[in-house]
Parts: sequence; C-alpha cells; structure tokens
Amino acid sequence: TRLAGTTRISGRLRLPNGQFAPASYRLPPSSPPTSPTLSHLSSLTPSPTTASLMFDPSQQGFSSDPQEAQLQDTPAAQGSEAAMAGMMTMLRAFAALANQSPGVATPLAGQFNPTPSFPAFISTDQSSAGKSLPALFPAIETSVLLDIARHEFRPMDLCKLDPASRFRRAEMERTDSGSSRITGTKDYPAFHTLLIPLSTYFSILQAFAASSGDAHATFVIGNGAARYISHLASLNQKYEWAAVLQYHIHFYLNRRQEMLTGSYAGWAKPDDLLLTEFCLGNARMSGNPRKPAGRRDHDVSSETCFAFNKGSCTSSPCPDGRIHKCRKCGTKDHTEKECKKT
Repeated sequence: TRLAGTTRISGRLRLPNGQFAPASYRLPPSSPPTSPTLSHLSSLTPSPTTASLMFDPSQQGFSSDPQEAQLQDTPAAQGSEAAMAGMMTMLRAFAALANQSPGVATPLAGQFNPTPSFPAFISTDQSSAGKSLPALFPAIETSVLLDIARHEFRPMDLCKLDPASRFRRAEMERTDSGSSRITGTKDYPAFHTLLIPLSTYFSILQAFAASSGDAHATFVIGNGAARYISHLASLNQKYEWAAVLQYHIHFYLNRRQEMLTGSYAGWAKPDDLLLTEFCLGNARMSGNPRKPAGRRDHDVSSETCFAFNKGSCTSSPCPDGRIHKCRKCGTKDHTEKECKKT
C-alpha cells in the first residue's frame, strides 16, 4: 500500500513533503501478527528486516538511519521478522525436496516397487539321500556304474545302458574282448537309438553328483545334459547322422578328460573345431531324395547278409548293417558255400 502523493525513487519512498521516508518505513498494521500462520504468509509485505537491507544508491552501503533502529525494536517489526524467518525455512525445505539427487529418490521408489520374491521350494517326493547308485539303477550292472563314476565309461559303451539293445550290446562285448572298435551307425543307426542310453548316462552322472551334496555341480551337469541333447537334436536336423555321430564320439571323449579334472561345464558348450571337422560339408539334402530300390525303413542289424553267403559282400563290417554269418550253421568264420554241414 502506498500513501497518496508518495513516489518511489531508487528503491526509496518519497513523501509528499519531498523528504525520503526511512528505508524500513511501512504503514502500521491494524493488528500486528505476533504468531505467524500459513494463512497469511502469502500476503505478507516486505518486513522491516528485508526493507532495511535495501541498498541506497546515494550511500556506499546499507542505510543506517537512527529511526530505523527504533522501528526494528518495535513488537510489529519483531513479529514480521519471525514470520519471514518461518517462511524462508519452508522455502528452503521445498527447494531441498525439488533439487534432491536421483540417488536419494531411488530408495523411496524401491519401497513402492519391491522386487518380487520367489516362494520356497517344496517337494513331497521321497528323498533319495543315502541310496547308492546300484539301488537307484538296479537294471544296470554295478561295473558299468563304477565306470561312469570314475569317468572311464567310453562312448562306444552307451549300448550297455539301453535294455532294448541286448543284441548290439552282446556283439559289442565280444568285439571289445578282442581288438579295439570304433562306434558307427551299425550301433546307433538313428538319433533316437543314441538318445535313450545317453539320457540314462546323464541321469546316473547327475545322481552321482547329488550323492556328494554338491548342489552346484548337480545343476551344472543337469543343465549341460539338457543343452547337449538339444544341440545334438539340432545338428541331426542339419547334417547327416553319420557325421553327427562322429562329432558326438569325439565330443564325449574330450568331456571325459575334463571330468577327470572335476570340470563338467563343457557339456553345455558346442565345439566349433569338431563341428568344422565332422559336420561341415555333410549337410542333409533338401527335400526327400528317392530311396534305392529294395531298401526298407526297418532295423536290419539282426538279419543275415545274403550277399555275404553268396561271396559278393566282402567288407567288414557289412555296409548294410547286417550280420556276416553262415545261413546253415550260424558260424561267422565261413560262408554258406564253404559250410560243411549237410
């Protein structure tokens, strides 16, 4: 509020008589506030304290009129000064909240968006703790289980884990008693014939790790087994099965050496060098190629080779996967023509 006839020059109030009013001068309030409240903070006029700090251009400093000192000691001035101090405190608090750093706000956000917690694992199945491998796998010979636990189990021994391949297992045992032998498509003519014993092998290996109480090793073996079987299935769709089988044999031999040192993580990682050596250049033909006449889609590994008995099939083993033995007596050291049995 300004008095009639007054003007403001250089920040000072000029009275009608031409004289300048003191810098702290203001109209006396009708009811000077003694206890400031939020309802009148927004309508407060400049207090004597802020007015007294106004810079006077005619002086090199702040005004220091004796009348000002008297006005600052009045109850009205003291009440307004207290109100201004309270308002400045609130403004500082608001500014601090508005300018707070993101690091301060992050904990608050975390309180409203807590990380979901997983429930505790509960199993009602009977625990296998304390059971031996022979008790868990009674259909498998103890000597085979020992070879797996000692990492002496060879890739050509997987047939011993397939109860449906008794014939191939017997053939392998007789062959292993003599010279060394390399596993081929005769033992595993298709992917599913390898999948069954390989899954059993991983089950035994994982059970052996679980018996030690090492939960991490059990997880690594289980995860590696799942990834490796999926890897073989993918390779079988892209490349010829004979190439994939050779990749598996050499991959298995490399992993066996790592397992002897206590490392099982290699099962989950494809071997690029072996892929280049065995699978590259052996991609499956697109479409359905025409099959040669006389070929059938069934297992012929238990059939006798007629060409061998006639003397026209001289390769060993038989390229068609059949058995080279005499049709009369069943002996493998001679053909039907050479048989002396009447």
